[in-house]
Amino acid sequence: MTNPCIRAIAYAMAGQPRSVAALAAEGKLESEPSLLERFGFSTVHVATGESPYELAVRAATELLTAHAIDPDSIDAVVYGGTPSCMAFAPADLAEAGAAGLCTSARFRSPATRLQYDLGLQHASVLALDQLACTTLFGAVRVARALCVAEGARRVLCVVSEFYPAGAGREAIYNCTSDAACALLVDGDGERNRLGAAVTVTKGYYWNHDALRDEIVASYFPTAKRVIEQTVRAAGWQAGDVDWVIPHNVSRRSWELLLGLAPLPRARLWAANIARYGHTLAGDNFINLHDALTSGAVCPGDRLLLFAYGYGAHWTALAVEA
Repeated sequence: MTNPCIRAIAYAMAGQPRSVAALAAEGKLESEPSLLERFGFSTVHVATGESPYELAVRAATELLTAHAIDPDSIDAVVYGGTPSCMAFAPADLAEAGAAGLCTSARFRSPATRLQYDLGLQHASVLALDQLACTTLFGAVRVARALCVAEGARRVLCVVSEFYPAGAGREAIYNCTSDAACALLVDGDGERNRLGAAVTVTKGYYWNHDALRDEIVASYFPTAKRVIEQTVRAAGWQAGDVDWVIPHNVSRRSWELLLGLAPLPRARLWAANIARYGHTLAGDNFINLHDALTSGAVCPGDRLLLFAYGYGAHWTALAVEA
């Protein structure tokens, strides 16, 4: 078995795009829209009648159909994102879904329902929680381990994350979208090989509201260290990285980070920041899908994927396209 690879990716965006200015007029932003626009944000997708689970099924079905994946060939499902009964509530009825946590409805699992609805009869099921925007990175790490340690052939990873309709649309100067993303980790593939995975968690920052300023101060030096560790773990030099596939935080923050952790040849694939904003856990892999399909990334290119999640987690993957 060669190193596992990301064989296929599909995603689904909720609702219709909404402009930053429109969200500000509705009181859904903490910062002035002009500031967020300067940071590179333009529109985001906001769910209304859709539920996180519906979007998860849509993304996973698209992946299986578009790539002609036999459901019987899937050995495991790793699900992350909106948990238990809340996953089945439309975004505009999120409070009703949350009320189900106080009843036996909390045992209704989107992960096992996904296995059933997709007809994945031979797949075992796992679910991840408390990784925030790094959840899909965690799913890929688990899938990679299943392939190497247990000989799994194919692992389907799915995340779907929404903000409730009554919540705001900003997370520390980032404008957020509702979206789902699915990807297939193949134990013996040829493209998009997973070369290394590094995660650093600093539990001190568990209360992100109380420690907001400290998180911002710690973000850049820790991100620099994780990027450097990932490049080394992959057996690369800094100059070997061709593309950085980002999470969709502000372009300005990426300019600062790449100045601190210089990757002299790397280009930043940032086209989706303005188009989709921050899709929470899906960013990097939605961007990887679009970078591959656009032809920007070529076979053999070396890619660095990096993300940060509340909790607090800094994580990165090295991928050879």
